Amino acid sequence: MATLIQKKTINFKLIIIGLLIFFGIILFVDLQPGKPNVTYTAAIAFLMAFWWISEALPIGVTSFLPIILFPFLGILDGKAISNAYINYVIFLFIGGFLMALAMEKWNLHKRIALKVLSIVGGSPFMILFGFMFSAAFLSMWMSNTATTMMMLPIAFSVATALEEVHGKSKINTFVVGLLLAIAYACSIGGIATLVGSPPNLSFVRIFEIIYPEGPSISFGQWMTFAFPITVIMFIFTLFFLFIIYKLKEKTK
Repeated sequence: MATLIQKKTINFKLIIIGLLIFFGIILFVDLQPGKPNVTYTAAIAFLMAFWWISEALPIGVTSFLPIILFPFLGILDGKAISNAYINYVIFLFIGGFLMALAMEKWNLHKRIALKVLSIVGGSPFMILFGFMFSAAFLSMWMSNTATTMMMLPIAFSVATALEEVHGKSKINTFVVGLLLAIAYACSIGGIATLVGSPPNLSFVRIFEIIYPEGPSISFGQWMTFAFPITVIMFIFTLFFLFIIYKLKEKTK
């Protein structure tokens, strides 16, 4: 499993620059007269963005600035801002990330993909279907971005094997379609469940905030609505890519 290397040093020069800009916005900018909280919020957002981009502080440390600055400047009280950090949506995010890490550690994604490919056979259409099905299925339970990165090495291996059979000139077009199929299938599969893609969970949380009296959206309700859409998009994309990037010869 790939190891992420994060920058853990503290850059005091960048911290000071960020603070100077932060106080400059608060003292000399008035985005909406009579409502200083608008300016305060913009200043905090700029400070966090600057420190995140420059990595003046570890990213995790910067992410806790609102807990300190929002109550201090009177934007939100501590209880309200803390609830934004700890709620069931955040735990769903964490659960999806943990599942992705576990699958990657034990190569479960490779086992699923290779098993599907061994079952569907070696024709160009079935190869395309096998990769799309594997990618879409995995994306239903983990981040679609992570699934794409996990599927690409397998796709490159299959592409190399196809080149040996058909020759590079004949396989180039099909390989383009195969890579597009993985990307599209990951996005399509991510629609089917709440944990499939971060925007799904973001929508649920934003919907609850804007419409507190509205109906709650459960995992099952989301899947009942989104899964048929996923199937329709999957079938359409599969046949569309196969027609556009068709490989006429059958693999051995």
